[in-house]
This record gives sequence, structure tokens and C-alpha cells, in this order.
Amino acid sequence: MCRLISLCLRSGLDPSAIVKQLKGISGPNPVWDNGELILSAPDAIGRALERYLERSGRATNGNGNGHATPTAVARAAAENDEFRGPGAMAARPMSTCPDCGGPVIHENACLVCKHCGWSKC
Repeated sequence: MCRLISLCLRSGLDPSAIVKQLKGISGPNPVWDNGELILSAPDAIGRALERYLERSGRATNGNGNGHATPTAVARAAAENDEFRGPGAMAARPMSTCPDCGGPVIHENACLVCKHCGWSKC
């Protein structure tokens, strides 16, 4: 997926089109991150790219068509101190229930919410 995103950016595709396609894709293991429900890995990538584009303020190449040039995206990534490559993201254990937001515990090799009865198994 990341290689395909890279190809799209190098081909001059508008990064917001990539964000639009990735955000909202759901998967079997949603997780909570700082109060935000992340539905899947593609959803997380779309949200991260969207935040990066908002912070960098370089989502367009200045000619009014809304497309970022590949070099503009690469330059913005290199200049932005907050940019983190894929190796910088560590896996986080799920700590809140996706249904009610209550705490989850490990019980019999499974995540369980004692508040609403949700179980990952």
C-alpha cells in the first residue's frame, strides 16, 4: 500500500485524493488513539497524511489546481521536523473499548470490556 501511495505522489496525484480514498476504510481490529477511533491501517495512513498536509501547509503547488508536485511533497516531508517515517510508529495495545470507551483487560488471551461485555475474540 505504501509503495502504491509513493507511486501516486511521484506521478503528481493530488494527495487529498489519496486521503479521500484511504480515510474511512474499516477493518477487523479498530483501535482508539488519543480519543479518535482508527478503523484500520489504511484509515490510519489516510489520517496521518491528512494531518501532515494540514501542518505542512504545502498541499498545493501554487498553480491553483490543487495538485502537489512530487518534489514539493518530498521537500515538505524533509523540512518538517514532525514527519515520522513508518519505522517510527510503534504498535500500541488497545486500552479502551471500541463500543463504550471503557477500559479493556486481557482475560484468557482475549481483550474484554467489563463495562459492556465487548470481546475481541
